[in-house]
Amino acid sequence: MSHKKWKKIILYIIAIFTVMIVDFPVVFMFITSFKPISQIMVPNLKFSFTPTLENYKMLVTENFPLFKYLLNSFIISLCSAVIAIALSLPASYGISRFKEKKEGTDFWILSTRMAPPVVFALPMFLILKFFNIIDTRIGLILTYFTFTIPLAVWILKAFMMEIPKSLEEAAMLDGATRSYILLRIITPLMKPGIVSVFIIDFVFAWNEFFFALILTLDKATTLTVGTARFITGYSIYWGSIAGASMIAAIPMIILMFFVQKFLVRGLTMGAVK
Repeated sequence: MSHKKWKKIILYIIAIFTVMIVDFPVVFMFITSFKPISQIMVPNLKFSFTPTLENYKMLVTENFPLFKYLLNSFIISLCSAVIAIALSLPASYGISRFKEKKEGTDFWILSTRMAPPVVFALPMFLILKFFNIIDTRIGLILTYFTFTIPLAVWILKAFMMEIPKSLEEAAMLDGATRSYILLRIITPLMKPGIVSVFIIDFVFAWNEFFFALILTLDKATTLTVGTARFITGYSIYWGSIAGASMIAAIPMIILMFFVQKFLVRGLTMGAVK
C-alpha cells in the first residue's frame, strides 16, 4: 500500500475518532432521555435497557408547560437576533466607512461583549424594574442586546470591509444616498454574512441561561430555565433534563439544515481564494 493511501487511512481514523468524541455527549444525552429513572443512576454504565417515554411524558404535564417555554425561547431569540442585525448594520457601516469617526469605537463595542454577564445583571434588573417589564419577553430581548449587538457589529464590520468602495462611489455619482446604498447595495451583497450573524445571535439567545434565570419568574421563562426546574431539593430528574435538552436541540438542527449554504459562504467571506 502506498504512502498516500496510508496517510489517507490515518486521517480518516483521526476524523472518525474526533467525531466520536465530539458527538458522544449528544448520543449519551439521547440514550439517557429514553432510560427508565431506575437505570439512570446505577453505578455502572449500561447501554442495554428497555426504552421508555416516561421522561418525555413529564415534559407535557401541567407542572412543566413545554410549549410555553418553547414559544418564549423562539420569540425572544428571533426578535433578539433580527433587531440586533437591524441596529448593527448601520453601525457597522459607519465604523467601516468613516474612519475619522471610529477611533477605537469598534473595539469599545466589542469590549462590552467581553465583560461577564453578571456585570450587567444589577443595572438591567433596575432598568427593567423601573419600566415594569421584568418577567416579560420585551425585557429579556432588551437585555440580550448586551451581547447580540456587540457581536453583530464586530462581525458585520469585517464582512463590510470586504465590499469594494467603488460600488458605493459609482452609486453616489448617480445620486444615491447613504441610506439607499446601505439598503439596496450593501445589504444584498452581505446576505451570507447577515445569515451567519443571525444564526450566531439566535443560538446565543436560545442557549442563554443567566439573564433568563434572574429576570423572569413565569410568564417569560425560556426552555433553558424551565429545564433547570427538574433539579429539586429531593431529586434530579436526569431523564427529563436530557429529554428537554434534546427537544431544545431540534430547532437548532432544523435551522442549520435550511441555512447551511449561507452559513458556509458567510464564514468563508474574506478568506484567501
